[in-house]
Amino acid sequence: MRSWGIAAIAAAALLFSAGAEAASTTYQYSSGQATITASAGTSTIGIGTLTLNGQFASFDTTSGDLTNFSFTTTPNQWIVLNTAFGGFDQVWVNSAAMVPGSGYATLATTLTSPGHWNTSVAPVVVNAVYTAKNSITLASVGPVPLSYTNVTPLNSTIDIVGGTFTLQGITLGIISVPGEANPLIVKADVTFQGAQVVPEPAALGLVAIAGIAFGLLRKRG
Repeated sequence: MRSWGIAAIAAAALLFSAGAEAASTTYQYSSGQATITASAGTSTIGIGTLTLNGQFASFDTTSGDLTNFSFTTTPNQWIVLNTAFGGFDQVWVNSAAMVPGSGYATLATTLTSPGHWNTSVAPVVVNAVYTAKNSITLASVGPVPLSYTNVTPLNSTIDIVGGTFTLQGITLGIISVPGEANPLIVKADVTFQGAQVVPEPAALGLVAIAGIAFGLLRKRG
């Protein structure tokens, strides 16, 4: 009877573990970059690439919901402006973190092929710190903390087969500069590669219980 009880515990643990995997899964990405566009009014005055770290996304393969994420830029990277803006020719992104905002939700999702989804999400908050610099005079303003909420839905693609994630058109910040009629708007298209599944603590615990149960069964056998 005890053997049957242990076997039942093990089977239940494995079933619950399988159910947990079918729900939202967290993916840690090994590398990422953001293609940056800086504009003022109708003019694009700078294009650059920032590397990213601290990146993960949680995705529900049953509902197609992007349930959570956190993306941060590698500290102290700069965007070179092709036209001086407010007397500065560089914008330093000291730090930037992209996270879901209050009331965040997946607004739409489409399975385009096995393991590949297109989703629309909002709102997304960017908390960043910027510094404006002049590379010739060495004058600078900042660091200045800014927070911006992207209320317009953002499009993302999740490919759990290829291990990639993209988020298009996110506004990293709108920076007002004295003497300039238009603010500097910094936008980014974000791409991540090298997804690895992060085991859920609950699932790990259930698998451990199953392992112990099966170990006891072997001893009794």
